[in-house]
Amino acid sequence: MFAKEKLKDKVVLVTGASSGIGWATAIAFAQKGCRVALAARRVNKLEELSRKIQSEGATALVLACDVSNSSQVRSVVQKTIDTWGRVDYLINNAGYDNSRPLTDLDLATLEKIIDTNLMGTIYMTHTLLPHMRKHGSGHIVNVSSINGLVGLPYKAAYCASKFGVVGFTQALRAELRGTGITLTAFCPGTVSTPMTEEVLKNRKLVMAIRPKSAEQVARVIVKCCLKKTPEKIYGEVPGLLIKLLQLCPGFADWLSYTAVRIFRPFKFHAAPRS
Repeated sequence: MFAKEKLKDKVVLVTGASSGIGWATAIAFAQKGCRVALAARRVNKLEELSRKIQSEGATALVLACDVSNSSQVRSVVQKTIDTWGRVDYLINNAGYDNSRPLTDLDLATLEKIIDTNLMGTIYMTHTLLPHMRKHGSGHIVNVSSINGLVGLPYKAAYCASKFGVVGFTQALRAELRGTGITLTAFCPGTVSTPMTEEVLKNRKLVMAIRPKSAEQVARVIVKCCLKKTPEKIYGEVPGLLIKLLQLCPGFADWLSYTAVRIFRPFKFHAAPRS
């Protein structure tokens, strides 16, 4: 009840709201009485989500947006401000992945991964910050990944983008100290979403990692906003293990390489024999 009272009528902007974590997060905030701006490329899915939210008595705004396009980002922020006067919470969730050996990815795909995951987060934050500073308040959740803390084979570009999100969040959090604007670097483990559907067809992998649902993740994101949590690791890999892997990079390389060979979440390419 306390959370619902505290969040009632707050304005939340969620990117990547057309499916997965974004969809579930938009619903979670709407159920707390928030007004939710829904941003994504697939307008038909956003309209479906908007109808669902409105049928439950909440308010939603549909905004077509490719976050890698800075002009579209500016338009989305301005439309939200014009409609509701402010944004209290920004959830930078839009993401893209293509798990392949680096040399199997063409430059256009590499750019799409970096532009969506990292530059999209930067564009949206950069555009919205002046409005938050004007009000002297606001909280931003930048959705990174466990792969923003520890690298995994065949996800080099994805890891680069998500490491970037964590570094960006940490630096900006320190920069904005004392302004009333706070940030969370949110690093979930494997989540059952359309983006991970292909990987999670591997039953051995599912049994080993026990992926979280998008709804579980959404509830944690709401709590991060309420508590202004600086950094949150959530999922199958405990924070202590992450720190261990960061301190022992050789062991981390061996562990991730071995995990790929055992569970084969991606197409495995054996190293050539010399």
